[in-house]
Amino acid sequence: MSTPSTPTIGSPTDETAADTDTMMRRDGYLPPDEAAIDLGCGKRWLLDGLNKHGFPHTRMGRAKWLSPEDRAEIRKLCRIPAEPAKISRLRRATRKQTRAAA
Repeated sequence: MSTPSTPTIGSPTDETAADTDTMMRRDGYLPPDEAAIDLGCGKRWLLDGLNKHGFPHTRMGRAKWLSPEDRAEIRKLCRIPAEPAKISRLRRATRKQTRAAA
């Protein structure tokens, strides 16, 4: 007969995993697959950023979680700023072409 094994200290159980999941979601944290949808990117790209490129995140054991602040920071890190000089050159080029055509 097999006896039910009692969890040892430090080993995760389904109950503690569910409690951690509930706690993290309550505080606004998302797992990477849901955070990727929120950010509008692919899950693989986000995981690569977390593992290799230093994107901010929280680890609870092996699980990765992203807070609203982490997601905002990732948006800021990946933002491409406008180049005012380039925009004005493009506007001037467009205006010259319309004058020449008229």
